[in-house]
Amino acid sequence: MSLDQRSYEEKRDFIRVPVDCEVALRMPASGRRFTGVGKNLSGGGVLFHTDELLAPGDQLEIHIESRQAVLSVLDATIEVIRVEPGMDGTRYAVGGAIRRVHD
Repeated sequence: MSLDQRSYEEKRDFIRVPVDCEVALRMPASGRRFTGVGKNLSGGGVLFHTDELLAPGDQLEIHIESRQAVLSVLDATIEVIRVEPGMDGTRYAVGGAIRRVHD
């Protein structure tokens, strides 16, 4: 099947895998720590919800420990690409690009 014949969702470089687990986050510049809830993960990025207001371009260190067989532990540096306010006005959906995976 050629790339043009695939649906839009299948044209992504990496398949998104749903996750539902706590995400530990740290801003290296300030050392500030906070948490979020992971929603999906791919080889190139992550989507999570958090109460913290972030901005595109923010650099974060992310730590995810999942009980799902797909992922055990991920430690990485991400760059915030997009931030969308939630319906309740207190939580934000944050999309981040994985810039570096840590050992």
